[in-house]
Amino acid sequence: MAGAERLEGLTMILVTGATGKVGREAVEQLVGLGLRVRALSRSPEEAGLPEGVEVVAGSPADPASLAAAFEGVSQALVVLSGDVAGEARNVAKAAADAGAEHIVLLSSASVLHPLPHGIKEEHRAAEEAVTASGVATTFLRPGPFHANTSWWIRTVRENSSVRDWIGNNPGAPVDEYDIASAAVAALTGEGHRGKAYVLTGPEVLTSEEQARVLGEVLGRELRFSVAPQEEVVEVFAGITGDRPAAVSNVAALHSPEVPWARPTTAVRDLTGRDPRPYRQWAVANAALFR
Repeated sequence: MAGAERLEGLTMILVTGATGKVGREAVEQLVGLGLRVRALSRSPEEAGLPEGVEVVAGSPADPASLAAAFEGVSQALVVLSGDVAGEARNVAKAAADAGAEHIVLLSSASVLHPLPHGIKEEHRAAEEAVTASGVATTFLRPGPFHANTSWWIRTVRENSSVRDWIGNNPGAPVDEYDIASAAVAALTGEGHRGKAYVLTGPEVLTSEEQARVLGEVLGRELRFSVAPQEEVVEVFAGITGDRPAAVSNVAALHSPEVPWARPTTAVRDLTGRDPRPYRQWAVANAALFR
């Protein structure tokens, strides 16, 4: 890869959220290209990342740890959790202060949703904060992850059933491997700075169709039902304590007008290959449901 050859031997690439599904895969791919990687982790001793990765303690919620982590860093893959907007402001300041050249931000396709809701506003604020830093940016905006169906593990194991919380509208969920690959391409390739990419999988599926595919992989039929929105609101409000946000988020997730309703070409445009279908994820992760 020409971009990787150009970067080899240069300053460090920082990855935040490096032990999550996307961050860990991105770190492994970057190391596989022979690039220097620094990983930010709340628990470095438990990170379990590849040999050669410089693992440092900290998080995007801790400005002091970010300032240290960005020393000598030219590019960063930024994966956030918790207070997404607040963490993005911390990252933006640390990156600008350190003279970083490029931030690849894992945002969300929800920023393009026609309905107002908390998830959209958090990620929009994160994008605005990083843009305001003056550092060159690439925004990756995935829709739902294939791994979101891990929410079904308990009921599939216990009684071969799926209780879906996000409605049954069609969409094109994306594999975490493809998100990581897109991030690596944005870091190592040319022409991605200043761009935003909506990342999807290759196929349109309803949640019920995903449950059918998973059942075929497991060799048994899974009973499928959709939880009423009122039930989901109560669950989300119980977790966050913010009922108005739960109402708007649930309405947006159940809307048929989601930005990931159709496949995009972004994964292929970035990586040169087709994204992985849901069945491939289900086969690789079948043991979780047995």
